This record gives sequence, structure tokens and C-alpha cells, in this order.
Amino acid sequence: MKSSKLPPAAALTGTIGTPTRPAAPRGRRLCVAFAAALVGIATASAMDLPPDTYSDWSVDREVFVPMRDGVHLSTDVWLPKGAKGPLPTVLLRSPYYGEKQSGILRKLWLRQGFAVVDQNERGLALSEGVYEDYLAGAKTDGTDTIDWIVKQPWSNGKVGTIGCSSSGETQWLTAGNNNPAHTAMIPAGTWAVGDIPGNYTRGVHYRGGVPFTGFWAPWYAQLATTERMLLPANATQAERERLRVSFDVVARDEFDPTHSGPMSGPLNAAKFMVLPPQDILRKGGGAMTPFDKYITYTPADARWNKAQLIYNGIDPHVPSLHVSTLYDPAVVETTRFYGYLQAKGTPNQFLIIGAGSHCSWSTEERFTEMTAAERAQHIADAGSPGAQRDAVETASFTLANPKFGDLEGGDARYGGEDRGYAKLYLRWFNHWLKGEQNNVTDMPKVQVYVMNKGWISDAKWPLTNTHFTDYYLDAHADSDVHADTGSLSTSPPTKSATDGFVYDPSAPTPTLGGGCCGLDVAFDQRPIESRKDVLVYSSAPLKKPVTIAGPVEAVLYVSSSARDTDFMVKLVDVYPDGRAINLTEDAFRVRFRDGYDKQVFMERGKVYKIDLNEMVSAIRFPAGHRIRLDVSSSNFPSYDRNLNTGGKNYDEKTWVVAQNSVHHDPQHRSHLVLPVIDD
Repeated sequence: MKSSKLPPAAALTGTIGTPTRPAAPRGRRLCVAFAAALVGIATASAMDLPPDTYSDWSVDREVFVPMRDGVHLSTDVWLPKGAKGPLPTVLLRSPYYGEKQSGILRKLWLRQGFAVVDQNERGLALSEGVYEDYLAGAKTDGTDTIDWIVKQPWSNGKVGTIGCSSSGETQWLTAGNNNPAHTAMIPAGTWAVGDIPGNYTRGVHYRGGVPFTGFWAPWYAQLATTERMLLPANATQAERERLRVSFDVVARDEFDPTHSGPMSGPLNAAKFMVLPPQDILRKGGGAMTPFDKYITYTPADARWNKAQLIYNGIDPHVPSLHVSTLYDPAVVETTRFYGYLQAKGTPNQFLIIGAGSHCSWSTEERFTEMTAAERAQHIADAGSPGAQRDAVETASFTLANPKFGDLEGGDARYGGEDRGYAKLYLRWFNHWLKGEQNNVTDMPKVQVYVMNKGWISDAKWPLTNTHFTDYYLDAHADSDVHADTGSLSTSPPTKSATDGFVYDPSAPTPTLGGGCCGLDVAFDQRPIESRKDVLVYSSAPLKKPVTIAGPVEAVLYVSSSARDTDFMVKLVDVYPDGRAINLTEDAFRVRFRDGYDKQVFMERGKVYKIDLNEMVSAIRFPAGHRIRLDVSSSNFPSYDRNLNTGGKNYDEKTWVVAQNSVHHDPQHRSHLVLPVIDD
């Protein structure tokens, strides 16, 4: 394993400039003032780009691309003006209408001589079809679209795909076809990992069998409904273009009280207190969604097979950059799938784990490519003053000095350069789609940003020479006076001890940090740790730094007065001044301790072993800091509440208050497993 500044991406230069529609009057005065402060950011960050090959482009909007079953998908085709000869194509397939409008690095691709095709997935926005299950049609629609592209007179027969989040993971279903024209891909923020060996999360729909309701309920309600308004029969291309200007084509946001954008604002916990849980979306009376049936499934339910998740046996050979971030919930799934392909010996696969939240590199690039007028429009469209302030924070975000809530991120730019990700992506597609010999495939197979340290590289995942080190939960010495529940050290416990708390589903431990998908993912946990339903285990102040990078696991021995309950954990970095910043988290529903295909309930007083192994982190804990593990039975509304009855949970209206306990003694060595690497 190497620790170093990554080699600079290729030097690139260019300009940013595209006409924009007139700014809306709403919030005009506020957004003009904000835009003035942002002008310098776009100017400065564009200085490293190479001279434009092309400076203008054309777009053919609302092309209906036919799929093999006769469904047509809403597609925009962008071409650089004056281009001579066939062009390589960058394809973005997305469920998100807004992403289809803005694209991902679209101006960069066009300036550098690529055609760009942006498409909405079936059943969403103005595309035909029905979105009955997650990634509906992805296995065939992607390759059908590639086949359509290579038949166009402007195509050179080579297509690269790009996208983050759902537009990242849909690429893998396309890649499973190994279409010869699918030449390279950049799938980022991949969640939809299904039944590959060792993964039971159904594409992050669960953590330890606990539904990830706080993300998926609002995601489906706003972005992926099954029912929707339909286009007029046989609507023409010109009619579709006019309709998308005059009407919203996505559902209203019922879950973000700030209306700052899909999934980016604080969750309204009251909307998730609905019982039974299966009525969370029905309470609002909105359109039916796949969530309405998924909430009734268990992780082993055979009906999950209808969702087009990345499946065991998939064998894609498309050269790929697997991109994720440390606070992306799906960094677990991304690394597991990379490990799956690594074990198969799949060539030309590279793993890059950067800093911050889900798709944060994309957030920076999106606003870097905007003109000042476009940024002002973005802020104005945010609506309320509070939402506009959030929009300004997002629009000024930079990986050179990022802030993720209460966490100062340090210099997290890829390669230590402005627009490092964009430069890498351009080199990647230039190599595979244009045949440029730029040595991009000589880079390390695995690159990870370690907080408080910087970028490191290795040949495999998990990293070579990782020392998986046990940190045991223990009681404090009798002479010690601590606010914490207990201690955390590398020495096994020698005395018997049990720590208990009351978990009341009507007053769950609230979510603070983590989750998805805004920038604010890391917060001081002291308000949560002060609650009586949270156990806190801390190491002594470190005498020397401890660096970790890789999978994190918590092994707990637990008991409960209830037939079933949940346990939640958080790994926390404690500063000398007392700040306690969350790093990663996990959840587990105890009924699934013997496997997700069976449900075995608890007996009062019996002690059970559970594994919480769906965490990844990378950080250098400096000397003087403490390593901490927080334990509770809820993290609401991010995760579904266990009502403790032992029933189906999703259809219940009553609950049981549980007395839950964690055991740590010579026979029950509850411990945290950290992937320690040489500092």
C-alpha cells in the first residue's frame, strides 16, 4: 500500500458559456447577491482546462428512442457544432428529470469532441412504460439505446456511460450484456447490488434486515412513482418539448420541509411516525410506488427478484471506474461488488473512494460548469429563503476545502488538483473511446481518500496488509469517573458486565447525520449520546495516531425483554475538545441473526450474538483523539422503527417497550473490528 499524492490528471483547459433562460423573479434580489459572490469560482476552476476543440453545440430534444418491446424513451442528443467525422458518445441514463436536463460534465464532453446522449429511464418523466420495480427495464433498455446510438450517422461506434446514484448503477445492468459498442463506463455511487455473495441488502433497501425507510420512502414518492400523469396519445416531439417547458414532470416533494431539492434537506420525522408503517406514503394520498410493496417484503423475499438489481453471476467486462465516497451509504455495496469482480479477475476495473457524501464530486462539477447566470437561476428556483441559503452552500461547494455538516474535510480533490475527477474521467474516455495512449490504466487499482491523511493507493480491496483489530467493549475501572457507558480497548474484558437501556418505539433515538443525499452528513453526536437510550463506549485518548481504511464491523452480544428488536451502531471520532463526529453506521434486526431466510425470535434473558458488518470508513485518528462506538436501538427516521412485537412490523399499529442490553464479559466479547493500516 502506498501513501502519496496521486499523479496529476492530464492538464486540461477550456471555457464555460451556454445561453440560459431568463431568471425567474422569485428570490431575484437574493440570488443576484449570491451569484456575484460565486462568479470567481467558475472562472478560477476553468483555468486548467485545455483549449476548446468546439465552442458551440446543438441539441435535439425529446427524441423518442425505441426499445425492443416497443416502449419509447425520452432522449436528448447533443452534438458539437462543426464536428467532422464520427464522434464517440457519452451516454447518461437516469431516472432523474433534473439530471437529464443538466447532464454530467456535458459541456466538457462537447468541448472535447464527444456526442452526448441524455435519457430518462422507462416509466419516468416523459419516457413511456411503467416503473413497476426498481431499475425497471435496465437489463435491456441500456443496450438497446447503445445499439440505437451506433446506428446514427454521427457515431463512431463507441459509447461510454456515466452517472452517479441510480444513473450509475443502471450501467451495470447494461454492462452485463457486454455489448461490444459499450466501450467504457464510470458508474459512481452504485447502490443496486443484489444477491452477489455476502450481500443481503437488496440494493441498500436494508441494513441488517432493517428497512432504510428514511431514504426510500421520499425517493420513491418524489422520483419514481408507478402511477403518473400520461402524455397525450401519439404526442409529437414538438409537443413533448413544449410540455416539458410548461409542466413539472416529477411528483411534488412531500418529505423535505425546506423544499431545497430531492433528498437534500432534513427529513420531517413526523411524516414517518405513521402506523402501520406500510401507510407512510398512503397517509399523504399520493401516487402508488414500488415502496408500497417493498415495505412488506423481507430481505429473502423471492419477489425482490423482479427488481433489476446487480445479480450473482453477472460477468461484465466493460472497463470501469467504480467511484464512491466515504459517507455514501452504498460505499459498502460498491466495494463488495468491486471485490466480486476482483475475485473473478475481471480486467480494467478500478476503485476510487473519495471524501464526503453521496455523489459529492458530481455536486462540485455540476456547479463548476455553470455560468454565473445559471447559478443565480438555480438559487432562485430553490424557492424559500432557507432553501436558497442551502442552494448557495451547495453551489459554492469545493473539494479543495469541503465542509460536510460539522466535519472539515481537508483537501479532498482527486490528485490534489482542481477538477481532478473531471480530468481523470476525460483521460478515461479519451483512452477507451478515442484510442488516446495516455497511460490511464497504469494508475493503482484502488485509491482511497483517508480523512486527516490524504489519498492512498493499493493493488486490491481490502487493502494489502490490513490488520483487522478488535476493540473490546468493557466497563470502566472502578476508580474512573466517566460520562460514557464504558470503555473501548484492544484488551479483552476480564469481568462480567451488562449495560442496558429502554427502547420505546414511540420516542425513538433521532437521526443526526449519516443518510443521504445532501452535503451535511457529519454532525457532533453529543446531543444524541446524552440520551438514556444510547450506550457510549470510548477509547482512552490515543497516544499515537491510528489509521483505518476498509470494512468496519461490530460484533455484539445482546438480550432483550422483547421477542424482537433492533440494534444500531455508529463509529465516532472524538476530538480533544469533546466534539464527537459520526463516521459510519449500521443497523441489525435480531430476528435475522440466523440468516435472512429465517426469522428466529428472542427469548427473555437469553444472550444472542449479532454481526453488524455493513460499514466502511477511512480515517487517521490523530493522537489525542478517541475512538468511540455508540449503540442504540433506533436511528429514526433514517431506519424503520422496530415495534418490538415479533409481528410483521409493517402492518402493526401497536408497540412494545423493550429493555435491551449489551453484554461484555469473557464469554461474551462484544467488540468493534477496525481495518487498521500502517500509519
